[in-house]
Amino acid sequence: MIRQVINAVCCGVLLISSMAVAEPVERRRDQFGQDFGYYLYPIVGEIPGLGTASGFGASVLNMADSDTDFTGYYIRGDFEATGAALLDYHILPQRLVFDVGYNDYLVAPTVYDRGIDSDPDDVIYPKVEGDYLLGQLTLTFDQRRYELFVRLLGGRERLHEVLNEDGQAFEGIDTDWNHGRAVTLGGSLDLTDDRLDPRKGVRFEFASQLPRDNETDFSEYFVNDYNLTAYLPMRRWDTLAFNLFHSRAHVTRKGLTDFTLLQQRHGLECSQYPPGPDFDACQRTEAKLLAGALSNNRYGTASSLGGTQRLRSFDNGRFYAGQALFYGVEYRWNLTDERTPFDIYIAKGIRTGIQLSVFWERGMVADHFRDLWEDGRNSYGIGARVVLSGVIIRFDLADGDEGVQTQVFITYPWSMFSVDDPG
Repeated sequence: MIRQVINAVCCGVLLISSMAVAEPVERRRDQFGQDFGYYLYPIVGEIPGLGTASGFGASVLNMADSDTDFTGYYIRGDFEATGAALLDYHILPQRLVFDVGYNDYLVAPTVYDRGIDSDPDDVIYPKVEGDYLLGQLTLTFDQRRYELFVRLLGGRERLHEVLNEDGQAFEGIDTDWNHGRAVTLGGSLDLTDDRLDPRKGVRFEFASQLPRDNETDFSEYFVNDYNLTAYLPMRRWDTLAFNLFHSRAHVTRKGLTDFTLLQQRHGLECSQYPPGPDFDACQRTEAKLLAGALSNNRYGTASSLGGTQRLRSFDNGRFYAGQALFYGVEYRWNLTDERTPFDIYIAKGIRTGIQLSVFWERGMVADHFRDLWEDGRNSYGIGARVVLSGVIIRFDLADGDEGVQTQVFITYPWSMFSVDDPG
């Protein structure tokens, strides 16, 4: 316990001290690049907690001598997803930037019990279908060093069925579409040498997701996220990166906290089964589903840990509660520092580096801040990256208490928003 606190304090002191003395460093390149490129690529991989899938994607960077990008993808397998996005469209050149994207999905994610000590074998699989449209306006200054944004996500979702740990399906639920929207306000202070591939400096990001308009049975709450990362140059081209992340939910209106009422209105209708194994299995699955809803109504749910961004050896959304705390360190060994044009029919652009990495991470979740330090989980591993003019392709191999996870993803880890968790 004492060692864990010391580790966290040292990491926090290092990051905050770096923030206090940091000054804007010179950018290595123009942050509004105009190097045209395109990529047609197969997608074959696994997202921890969602399963394996394959498909294809396409990206066009810096279209028509501008900073605007387009990307789209189509994936089918254990989960289904389709999406497209137009990014960095300048309403006011280098001042007001607009992003818009659409995604739809059909997925049965692995859902664990709440808390850091939840049993990895005690799970359910809610099969969910949905789609959403996302738009963001960003006000930016000084080569994207200082930014404020407003993000609006609107869409719909419905639950098809809930499967227990053995894959048995229970369909006695409301399958109507639920419509909703989420508004997020945030910003960043980026005192690094490059927004895409930083090697020195400090970056602070914050976001506040405003309460959603939920039906009266479920609580309304907002979530505040804070993300601080320091980049220390090492050797000639290498980077040692530190990250500190905290997320906290604040309930503004409580929903139902009576189990019987919640069961009557949102249960699995287990009475449809005669006494026996199916009835017992339905009740166990229903109890897990409603226990999560009750805790969410009492405390809200902060951003989760696990998956592609933090605690990479665990499933997406593996650990969640009313609060989350995370810190980690990653050494990035840049094998090259270059600007190498390439044109291979299905891809054209500029490669700016090849990179290897080694990392260690620790994360904690609890419904009260005082309980965050009681226990945590570690993740460590190695990775390889290809740094292109407008995107980073990342491969990570991570190990932890629940085994090894591999993933192929885009962008560096420790992001505030990602394709599999758009906020």
